[in-house]
Amino acid sequence: MMEQGKRKLQNLAKKHDRFERYMLLLLTVSLIPLLVIGRYNVMAADDYAMGKVVHQIWVTTDDMCSVLYYAFIHIIEAYRTWQGCFTVDFLDSLNPGMLSERLTWITPCVMLIIILLGTYCLVKEILIKYYTDDKRDRVILWALIVFLLLQTLPGPVEALYWYSGAVAYTFLHFSTLLLFAFAFHIERLKSNGRITVSGILLILFAFIIGGGQYGTVLECMLWYAVYIFIERKRLTWYKVISFLSLGCGFVISMLAPGNATRHSQSVGMPPASAILLSFSESFRYLRHWISPLLIACLLVAAPVIWKIIKREKNITYQLPGLVSIGSFCLFAAAFTPSLYGVGNVDSGRIQNQIQSVFYIVIWINAFYWTGWIQRKMENSQKDFWKDCCAIKDILKKYLWAYRWLAFALILLVFVGTSDKNTFSSMSALRSLVNGEARSYYEQAQERLALYQDDTISVVEVEPFTVRPKVLYFTDVVEEGNVNYWINENIADYYGKEKVLLMK
Repeated sequence: MMEQGKRKLQNLAKKHDRFERYMLLLLTVSLIPLLVIGRYNVMAADDYAMGKVVHQIWVTTDDMCSVLYYAFIHIIEAYRTWQGCFTVDFLDSLNPGMLSERLTWITPCVMLIIILLGTYCLVKEILIKYYTDDKRDRVILWALIVFLLLQTLPGPVEALYWYSGAVAYTFLHFSTLLLFAFAFHIERLKSNGRITVSGILLILFAFIIGGGQYGTVLECMLWYAVYIFIERKRLTWYKVISFLSLGCGFVISMLAPGNATRHSQSVGMPPASAILLSFSESFRYLRHWISPLLIACLLVAAPVIWKIIKREKNITYQLPGLVSIGSFCLFAAAFTPSLYGVGNVDSGRIQNQIQSVFYIVIWINAFYWTGWIQRKMENSQKDFWKDCCAIKDILKKYLWAYRWLAFALILLVFVGTSDKNTFSSMSALRSLVNGEARSYYEQAQERLALYQDDTISVVEVEPFTVRPKVLYFTDVVEEGNVNYWINENIADYYGKEKVLLMK
């Protein structure tokens, strides 16, 4: 029995070398509920406001070229009357639900793809640029980062399912990760011709990002400025011009006449107050977002980060405290645009974006402090660091056990949390199993039948009796409510006189 048990432990120890398979399995399983529940996704609020003209064009012409033509015209009109975010205005006109309510499942698919792709490309290019890339290590880190990000979304419906919010914030925010990954990738090209073509594409891509939401663009410009500073001795024409192109798109957006109209309908705060409050808010959210799942993921990642850093000896990791302070300032800066514009960061889509910046800061500090500790252990003759080396050597013998215990901790936190709405996938699974998602969708279809009934001019709908956390965003309201504009836009979308909520 003893020999058999020892043999099983040895086999398990060998399997930990393919630990990335288990991380991929965890990520894949966690994605399934988020994709399946997308079957019950429906349009809401701004989807109707942004899509009523496109919907009419599609119904009358059934021509995609006409839809695309309107999307470009809409940029000009919105620039004059509402806002300058020209990229957002264009994307708002391409909601798949406007073509058919049955296509709303496409929205979460697109958002999950951009999150997975943007994160993977950036992790890959950073490891190639600064370290010796290993596919297994890359996959483990990527799977951990994406799993953590998706499960702890403050507003999953606004991140993945509600098109107008998701495309303006999630899609463009994670597109900025692709922008940096593309910039890193060009550095590895050898052909002058390919560098020129790729550099031009990077400049155009940066300009498109510059037409995004102001919070997205400002944060991107700050990180790009840090990148330019780090690369100051290796600057190339495409790095400088792409940064200027990003700024150019932002300036054009800011100069829009329509911004005054939108700003008059919101209550913000003075710039100095917004900056000061950003630091206060960052501390408050910092305490909230340092979660058991984050700690468990960092424990799993620790040996991988250690191994990655050990392979690269050219980075010195000096002044880690200064790096932490600087990165925290970048995190705090993510709060400022919303505080200045609307006076708060209450909406889920804004919190989603800020939280992803928080995680970027966390992983940067995890790498840098690990590198600093490793260099101290290698170069210092103090007894403390010698003792740390001895502990490290002991842990190295039982690395496989450490990994499985840390992995078990992730599963324990993920599955064992009492509130099943804490994590996105568990919340989606709960809504699927108890029938909440299906009931929500069926009630939405009953409404749709009334909206599409040509014999009814004033539609009265019952309120939703269920509100799945990952699907429900908002509902129609009673006449006279401050959000009655939702009803008015649904009425315009389907050609009705009024849409009312039954009392």
